[in-house]
Amino acid sequence: MADAPGNAPRGHTLGTHLPTGGAAAAGDHRAPMRVRVLSSVRFRLSVTVVLVVGLSLLAGGLLLVKWVEATLVNDLKARNERVVASMAATLEQGLAPAELFVRVGDANGQLDEETSSNLFGRTVNAQQVLSSTYFYLDGEGLTDLNFKLDDEGRLGLFGRAGPPREAEADSIEVTRDVQTSFGTFTIHAVSPDDEIKRSVGALSGALILGLPVLALGAGIMTWFITGQTLAPVGLMTRRVRELTATTLDARVPVPPTDDEIAQLARTMNEMLDRLQNASVAQRQFVSDASHELRSPVASIRAQLETALRYPDDVDWPSVARIVLAEDERLEHLVGNLLAMARLEEGRLGPRSEVDVDDLVMAQTRRMTGIRVDVSAVSAGRVWGNPDELTSVVRNLLDNAARYASSTITVSVRESGPWVVIVVEDDGPGIPLQDRDTVFERFARLQEGRERDMGGTGLGLALSKRVVEHHGGTIHVEDGTLGGARFVVCLPSAGWTGTLDQTEDTTEPAADPSASPIAEQPPVLPSGPPLIDSPPR
Repeated sequence: MADAPGNAPRGHTLGTHLPTGGAAAAGDHRAPMRVRVLSSVRFRLSVTVVLVVGLSLLAGGLLLVKWVEATLVNDLKARNERVVASMAATLEQGLAPAELFVRVGDANGQLDEETSSNLFGRTVNAQQVLSSTYFYLDGEGLTDLNFKLDDEGRLGLFGRAGPPREAEADSIEVTRDVQTSFGTFTIHAVSPDDEIKRSVGALSGALILGLPVLALGAGIMTWFITGQTLAPVGLMTRRVRELTATTLDARVPVPPTDDEIAQLARTMNEMLDRLQNASVAQRQFVSDASHELRSPVASIRAQLETALRYPDDVDWPSVARIVLAEDERLEHLVGNLLAMARLEEGRLGPRSEVDVDDLVMAQTRRMTGIRVDVSAVSAGRVWGNPDELTSVVRNLLDNAARYASSTITVSVRESGPWVVIVVEDDGPGIPLQDRDTVFERFARLQEGRERDMGGTGLGLALSKRVVEHHGGTIHVEDGTLGGARFVVCLPSAGWTGTLDQTEDTTEPAADPSASPIAEQPPVLPSGPPLIDSPPR
């Protein structure tokens, strides 16, 4: 298939349209492939299996060879011991079958059944014993008898000469002393270990050929099984490589199994969900912030352009007041954006003990054009950052002032381990379905969409994050004045008692240890109390 226009770089990667250096480039491309294969989990696991199985089979094979050799030696020795014991018992009874003392080479190799039974026992094959074992007598008693001994002073039995002395080193020998009327004889049964060596050699040869085949087979099987197991991981890897900032809606394939690979795929999809949501929220935040920043800038520009177009008909002090108000609004918006960014990055300000009633009174004194009731403000001290807590009180008061008809009521009180701040107004209130929405960034209700309300949609969102970073809670409920009632609960810095059993302790308490410069306040019990709300 021909390359489409603009795809030349991909064609070069595949090795097409190359000049004389194409072979070298292809070799350079294959080298990383070999490196990836050698460093892959599949290859390393297969090599590990080959080594482990090979070493295990080698150890097992060595043990098997030693066990077989020891078993054959023990069986041969036990058989010879039984034969020698049977022969000794016959000689001790004064019985001496003629077959024992035939001359060397005169025995025809055949024994009758009775003689074989007396000498070898009923469970031993006499012909097999005689073909693999040398029997001879030695001892002082033989010198008085008329027997022809060999150069070593031994009397061979069953017509066979005794084994050479040099051959006895590689033989299995069993001896037994016999007491007779002629003196003490010693019966020797000597069996060369040639048969045992041949058996053990045959087994060793079979293991030498078979064990590497088994180890290699285990490695090949591991290679294919691992490849099948890791195939979904390869698919997930390719899919993740294809993801970009504009394709975060794609998801990795989940294999139809309930194993670790499927769990990994589901976890990755959950992570992609979070990344997509964060990306959407970030883009929405940038869009909303740009819109909010553009509004005061556009207003300032419109006022100045109009004033410059008609300079003689414009009240310049009035224009300056309008521009200054828009500039203050712009400064407030930028400040909230920076504070929101610091909180989301986890950069917290220094903590110390803060008198909440002083903060509230300082902020209420700047309120003009509306009645503010502060008769219910009492002492309350919390552990926190003064600037951040000031922004909470200021945002709540500004929000109440935008919607109040004539009156705002502010109260501060201590309730068990908590300092409770309540700000309510006599405005239209907040519908129940919107009481969580108001704490989202740039969230404004329909009434707040009007330009003269002056809100940016960041104040309540910033207040919620500040309160939560201080270990407290904030919520909205119906107020006694008919409007919205914002309730903030912050851990008290002076609490030393215990929670009453009737108080709610489901909420976690603050951890004031985040202060880098001030002393740590007392440890508080967990959970805010139930805030008594008036009838709605």
